[in-house]
Amino acid sequence: DTYARLLVHAEPERGYPLWFPEPSVRFPPAYLREGVRIGDVGIVTPNGSFDVFFNICLPGNHPLHHRYGVPDGFRQIALS
Repeated sequence: DTYARLLVHAEPERGYPLWFPEPSVRFPPAYLREGVRIGDVGIVTPNGSFDVFFNICLPGNHPLHHRYGVPDGFRQIALS
């Protein structure tokens, strides 16, 4: 807890430090190769990993979304 607390307070604009930044092995193989990416929406779990629910930059039918689905009214955002 001290590690995360000190890093968050030192430079909060850089995000939240993860104890386990590796993606969950439950994700599709292509997603595992790239890891956490821009557009991921999820939670920081009690053990310090990031559990991705969906990615706002991927289409609604992407394999990543098969576990939790996407919210009603989901619209993919295209980054340029």
